[in-house]
Amino acid sequence: MQIPDTKIVLPLPTLPSAKPLLQNLQPGQILQGTVLSENLNGSIQLKIGVTRLLAQTALSVRVGQPLTLQVEKAGDLPELRVLTLPSLAELKTAALKSVLPRQQPLPELFKALTQIVADSGGKSLPPPVREAVEHLLTRVVSLNDPSFKAQLTKALQISGTQTEARLIEQNLVGNDFKLNLLRLIGIIKPLINPQAKPADLTLPLPQQPPVPIPTPAPSPEMSSTTRLLLDLFKHLDGAIARIQTNQLSSLPTEDPTRQVWQFELPIRQDKGFETFHIRIDCDGPHKEGDSAVGWSLTLHMNLRPLGPMRVRLYLLGDAISTVIWCERKKTSGLVRQHLDKLRTGLESAGLEVKKLESFQGDANNEYELPNEHSLLNVKA
Repeated sequence: MQIPDTKIVLPLPTLPSAKPLLQNLQPGQILQGTVLSENLNGSIQLKIGVTRLLAQTALSVRVGQPLTLQVEKAGDLPELRVLTLPSLAELKTAALKSVLPRQQPLPELFKALTQIVADSGGKSLPPPVREAVEHLLTRVVSLNDPSFKAQLTKALQISGTQTEARLIEQNLVGNDFKLNLLRLIGIIKPLINPQAKPADLTLPLPQQPPVPIPTPAPSPEMSSTTRLLLDLFKHLDGAIARIQTNQLSSLPTEDPTRQVWQFELPIRQDKGFETFHIRIDCDGPHKEGDSAVGWSLTLHMNLRPLGPMRVRLYLLGDAISTVIWCERKKTSGLVRQHLDKLRTGLESAGLEVKKLESFQGDANNEYELPNEHSLLNVKA
């Protein structure tokens, strides 16, 4: 057998037991092999099933390495090609290409849900859909709840980014945001497309791209209820894609010293809904032997009546630096008036405050900072 470059060529003529395997090889056939020897002068020993073979190849391999092989050429001197699995980065890129075009900001979903309920009291919706929508809206954590601080950690856990992990652990709770969205989709799909399958609870795999859910195009003859369900379905699908984007962005990186986690947490305030955008970065040691790990947290929020704000915290050991951006001048002044209270709270938690400042500026610009300032204090 021969494998030029990524190919392997057989056989091992001294072993008659290899003949049945070689005679039955078909082009396109997939085989699983194990490397029995390192590459020596362009030859390696392989084990496919119970058959030991000698292969000619330029590949650099290690003993015990598993190989997925595809038959390219059968006959007396068969050729196999090594099939390589995509890297984590390639998997993430392919999956992101699948979900990014569909995603919609979560506020768009809640705007649509509240509008549906406000316009008709949900009466034009089928009862199962109406009940699921009401369940979804009432399960969002309320900023006005006295126990909001205590609920915040739990709310992050059920924000949808850990749904699949909880499914595997069989540790799901009824308030899981992504699961509630999928349940609602599962109720709507048969109503607009009787041939639709139940909602998929998994992330799309690049090897098996998600098949678009066939739904009828709006037409003049279509009932108002069906039109309403189609519009609702699009918002739900966009929200699921948004959550999947955050999940993919939070997967482990190939650099073990750096990691990012992203969350979007829907918040109920008064009669409306807002979203907390949270990003946590772990920046590992930059020098060998250095144990210091830096943590940063960025929070985007837009609460009434404060307006858009961005809070950035950087923690290194017990030292913390904090910068707050406020788009509204009045809010910026209000924050400055309470910085001493924030400092006291941080110090009471055992932290050394290195920097604590507030600026008026674009809360959505991640890199905006007055030229004479920096987020990190060199003494931190």
